[in-house]
Amino acid sequence: MDTAIGFIGAGSMAEALIRGLRGAGMDGAQILATNRSRRERLDHLRISWGIRVTPDKAEVCGSARTLILAVKPGDLAQAARELRPHLAPQHRVISVLAGVRCASVERHLDGAPVIRAMPNLPAAVMASATALAYGRRVGGDHRAAAVSLFSRLGQTVEVREEALDAVTAVAGSGPAYVYLFMEALIEAGVQAGLSPIVARDLALQTVYGAAKLVRETGSDPGDLRRRVTSPNGTTMAGLAALEEGGFTAAIGEAVRRATRRATELGR
Repeated sequence: MDTAIGFIGAGSMAEALIRGLRGAGMDGAQILATNRSRRERLDHLRISWGIRVTPDKAEVCGSARTLILAVKPGDLAQAARELRPHLAPQHRVISVLAGVRCASVERHLDGAPVIRAMPNLPAAVMASATALAYGRRVGGDHRAAAVSLFSRLGQTVEVREEALDAVTAVAGSGPAYVYLFMEALIEAGVQAGLSPIVARDLALQTVYGAAKLVRETGSDPGDLRRRVTSPNGTTMAGLAALEEGGFTAAIGEAVRRATRRATELGR
């Protein structure tokens, strides 16, 4: 029970975390998943990732000390009602519900220790950016277990809970912004005369290489941008078009709106 992990909810984020944990070497027998009604979804996770699945929350709670709450925010009350009879003092609950505060989950679970986590979809390939915040009943051993778990899936930071709406907007939603940029870059490459396959390969490797260079050199992205931008060159012309189109302002507004929406969901 000490090392097993139980997923309450079987949606996209749960699957990303399960895939990442399996990729990091965790035994499928140590991962359990349950959900409210969709048996076919559980069968998909069992077949795809070799984990244990069950419709019985009591079985999950009996087998796993760490419970990852991955239901939709609107389903929290019902999921909590089904979990409460099976919770014991040794359980710790990690909530990945966007916008839902630790105190709210604690109230629904009669004061269980609650850790709030905001991973993102690249957890599936052990490249997540995860932020952790802690409820008032969380102790040092709970913190250490959460950091250890999510560090297997990428980079982990600890923040005050008040910062998690902004984390959601930057890291949780951020992959979608990057994917939209990649889609646009691929389409523009095709319009400029490249084949779709070549445009895709170039765009994907460019985004990957740019991030890898920042990560491995520790350089400031602005410094690297300036190094790539020769006076009156092709990059300067392209960047001018982006700024004329409001690129930087649009990213700022995207983060502001996503932050505001995360706050609304929490209410």
